[in-house]
Amino acid sequence: MSTESGKRAEADKRKARQTTSGFKQHVSEQKAVVPGHATLGKARSLDVTGFVEARSFEINALQRSLENAKTSGNARAFQTLPRHLRRRAASHNVKRMPVRLREKAISEMKKSAASSKTLGDSGRLTNAKKNNRYKRRRTRSVRAEYEQRQTGKRWLETHVWHAKRMHMKEMWGVMVADSPNERSHRAAYRAAMEKTFVQDVSFYRTVEVSGQAEAIIRLVGCLVAPEDLTIAASCYVNGSRMAPLTMYQAGQYPLAALGPATALWRPAVEGEMRVMWIRVHPCIADMVLSELVNARATIQELPVQQLRINDISSDLVSFELLGSQSTQMLCSILSHSASPKSCGASILQAIQALPSPATLPESVVLALRIHDPRLHFPFKLSAEGAQLLPEQQRQLDEVLLQWPAGAASLSDTGDGGIWDRASCTSDVERRPSEHSLNERRHAQLIPGAKLSPDPSIDVTVPLLLIRTGPEALLGSRVIKTASQIVDNLAHGWTILAPKGWGMSLWMALNFAGARAQGLQERNHVGFEAGLSTFPANWPGTSAYDSWAGSIAADEFGKWSRRPPGKRTNYLQMGVESPFSSPFHKLLGVTNSPAAYPEITANDLQCRIKRLRKINSSKKAAALATTNAGDRDNSDVDMADPDTANELELGASDTTAGIWLVSGERLSAIVSSLLTAPHGIVTLAQWAKPLAEVACSHSCEDSLQLLEHALVRVRLICNGRGVPAKNAPIYMRSGAPSTSPDPVPVGVDPRRPALIGYVMTGSFSLARGCSMAIGACSLRGLFNLWKAGLNSQASLGSSKSARVTINSMNGGPCIDAILNVIP
Repeated sequence: MSTESGKRAEADKRKARQTTSGFKQHVSEQKAVVPGHATLGKARSLDVTGFVEARSFEINALQRSLENAKTSGNARAFQTLPRHLRRRAASHNVKRMPVRLREKAISEMKKSAASSKTLGDSGRLTNAKKNNRYKRRRTRSVRAEYEQRQTGKRWLETHVWHAKRMHMKEMWGVMVADSPNERSHRAAYRAAMEKTFVQDVSFYRTVEVSGQAEAIIRLVGCLVAPEDLTIAASCYVNGSRMAPLTMYQAGQYPLAALGPATALWRPAVEGEMRVMWIRVHPCIADMVLSELVNARATIQELPVQQLRINDISSDLVSFELLGSQSTQMLCSILSHSASPKSCGASILQAIQALPSPATLPESVVLALRIHDPRLHFPFKLSAEGAQLLPEQQRQLDEVLLQWPAGAASLSDTGDGGIWDRASCTSDVERRPSEHSLNERRHAQLIPGAKLSPDPSIDVTVPLLLIRTGPEALLGSRVIKTASQIVDNLAHGWTILAPKGWGMSLWMALNFAGARAQGLQERNHVGFEAGLSTFPANWPGTSAYDSWAGSIAADEFGKWSRRPPGKRTNYLQMGVESPFSSPFHKLLGVTNSPAAYPEITANDLQCRIKRLRKINSSKKAAALATTNAGDRDNSDVDMADPDTANELELGASDTTAGIWLVSGERLSAIVSSLLTAPHGIVTLAQWAKPLAEVACSHSCEDSLQLLEHALVRVRLICNGRGVPAKNAPIYMRSGAPSTSPDPVPVGVDPRRPALIGYVMTGSFSLARGCSMAIGACSLRGLFNLWKAGLNSQASLGSSKSARVTINSMNGGPCIDAILNVIP
């Protein structure tokens, strides 16, 4: 047996040796056929990227099959979620599952017989709990919810953006951004002085008047002041400039002022009616509309059908830019013009290197078409300090010499531009969506590259650029007083665009570096520039009465909610009206405005009876001082019988309205009266130049009108202290005291005569001292001139009038220099 087994082992070894030798011979034959270096190259190199890309489908299928194999047959859809995504009752409530797994969960729940909550054909739970009333009233989409929340008030296109960053306030039927959530007064000042300040002013209303040019001029002429340069001037009629206006009730100039406005003519188009846009503040828009309709009915020579008056405020969006870099930023954003050779685009390209918009003529209008701003978003501000080439400097000089072009406010492409509202609406409807733009960006070979405009898909945006400045705020031309205004804080641009493009332009401006601000910051920047803002600084108008009345009611409510012992005791300080400026009492009008809250001396009591320690004699003396100041006209006037007769005449007529001396023409006359030669006795003689201009058209008795006139003034304070709002302005009855002792608290010892009130007061960063904007009576300025304070030796060579501002908190009085402003 052992011999046989040994023989078998030797046979197996021989067979193995034969097989091995045959394999080696086969390998040697293969090596003879294929070169050795090629075999080594294929064995040692592998293109991993190409291998994976060629077999990506198989690899993904393998991964999916492996994942499905883990849970197939032994796990439900809700069991495949990680622990941080699992929810209670997910096994029988499909709404607790993520959207990507709901389809699988629904199919599993339909197959499950143990489900306590079955699903119907619509995919909803058949025995689910009924929603409560709050959930049933909820909208199904965010857009529908936003539309529901706009009931009774209108949202701007940028409302959601502002609501996340600013305090919103309902004013004039519109939700307006009041102020940012952060402290921003100094930041807004720096942005306007050094960079760019931007505000969404789409809440301004636009009234369209269409018809024959002569009819429009006659209709609007009934509501404006008869100035030398009117809307009928050729520079306004051809549409190259925007006309500043001050609106009045029809035929009531200079009484019954409404407020400032701007008018813009559409350039003449053959075969079409002339069109004028009147942009007004929303608080007077309804009054302007009604006055236009009433004035149209009174013009007998013109048929009513020839003039059409429409409110197109909802068809436009507008943004205001201020600051030294506003022109540079505007050129950077609007450089992608759809027609680069157009008049507006060429001018915009030429003025890009200008240091400030104040170097350009004011109220000039430019029209251009740009590509969709979303295509080139985000924008970057061009580098500063670039030197102009000689050819560019020559082109800039030519543009400035020939500015403005004749038809710069009409697009050169042959269409109506922004004036054609039907075309603008169709462009907004067929513009590509944000999703399609994102898909085009995703398909770009270079990530982050700007999209190229496609004429077959993309649309263009018509714009109007208006070089705005102090004229738009004041409602009149500004020439003589321009040197008193801080240029960077008052000059800028206004962009007018069709509705639907507000958010696109707003994001472009913000990403380019403009600082967005609210209404309070805009008023503060106007105050720093030395300008009066509407309606806060327009006394004698119904808009100011509503504005001041609402603020007075709010401040009185806050004061009255404080404990009696913690309130500011205005009676003890001799302040009769701490929450409003009683201009009607200053001018002898007994009836106060209806919007003012009725606040009596009993309402200003601060102590309860057992803790009252106010001396009745002191309180009576304080009230007598303020009451005497209302109509106190100094010893100089009381000694003159003619002046006394004038006072009695003015005080007896309590039905005459208050009117404001507005516009540079009238304010320049009042400024010249303060430096008139002495020897005039009465107010009528002193104010005769003003009466000849303002009273010749509508006033039978000019003296009554002069007694009820208010003049806006700017007060530059000397020394420390900040004027408070509603602080009384007194006439200094003597030279300033040289005593080192401070002025007594709360009371001016020099027997002052009240001449006006402060409307806005703060520390001016632009001037480095306290400043205030107020209003004085014309009678008070006459007394100031007659007292001869501007020619005293103590004032040196200065010809400015000096007054005293009383403190509202018991502090010392503030001396200030008075200047008349338009």
